[in-house]
Parts: sequence; C-alpha cells; structure tokens
Amino acid sequence: MKAFPSLVEQIADWVMNGRCTVSDLEFYERYNQEYRPSDWMRKPIADEEFFTFVQDGAGGQYALHLVGEVEVDHAPVVKLGRDGEVAVLGRDLIDFAWLIACGVEPIGVGDNGELRGSFEASAPMQAWVRTLDANRTFGTAKETLQAAAAANPGLVQHIRTMAQT
Repeated sequence: MKAFPSLVEQIADWVMNGRCTVSDLEFYERYNQEYRPSDWMRKPIADEEFFTFVQDGAGGQYALHLVGEVEVDHAPVVKLGRDGEVAVLGRDLIDFAWLIACGVEPIGVGDNGELRGSFEASAPMQAWVRTLDANRTFGTAKETLQAAAAANPGLVQHIRTMAQT
C-alpha cells in the first residue's frame, strides 16, 4: 500500500482548525479509515485502486486513484458522492487543496465537476497552497476542475463502470 500523504494532514489542519472557509470535511489518519471505495462501488476490487482519505458530512468519499507506479503526490483526487455523483476534483492533492482554498466545499461539486452554490476563498490558504508548487499556475475553481477532468479523461466513466452491479 502507498504511504499516507503528509499533505492530507496539512490540509486537515487548515480545515479542522477553522483556518479556511471550508468546514464540512472529516479527514482520516490512514486510508479507508471509516469508509472504503468498495462500500460505495460495491466491489472489493475498488479498494485496490482507490484510497479514501476524507469524507464529507453527508457521507461522500474523497479518494486518491492509485494504480500502477503512480506516486501518491501525483494521483488524481476523485469524489464518490453520497447520491452517486462522480467527479475528478484534482490532478493531485495540491489541486484539491487549491479548491478548498478557493472556498469550494467538495460536497458542492456535482456530477462531472459541476460547481453548485457560492463559495468564499481563503487568501491565507491560497498563499500557502501556492508555496507547495512555485512553478504551478493556479486558476479559478472551475478551471481547476476542468484541468483535472481533462488530465483524466476516462476516470469518471471507469468509476461508473466499476460501480455497476
């Protein structure tokens, strides 16, 4: 199993200590601590590809897609929503952190990355996220979601296929 990313703890610190505007997330201390992707997809094999690291208050899961030789720091982040929504939220954890810094509650991201509701950015968290990769250009939340989907074009369909009974 791949090592649990330290960046998750850092993001959790921002959220759990009220240092940003997002609050509806419960971070894990290890993968699949409470819910597993197989609980969502109803297929045990899902736990070999997807590793849940946080959930929202409604029971949606947020997982890293770790297959093959992909490094944890470069794994895409996916949403497995309580009501069946599926979205790629980031090309990696830095993108996920950027969405949170933009004030996006992940529960407010609908199917295929559609943004729902309004959000309020956290300038201090945005400044911190920018330090994680000085060479990266950060766009709007919508642009981040679009870039994540474009970088992983078949991932949403793959998840939907796995979830079919």
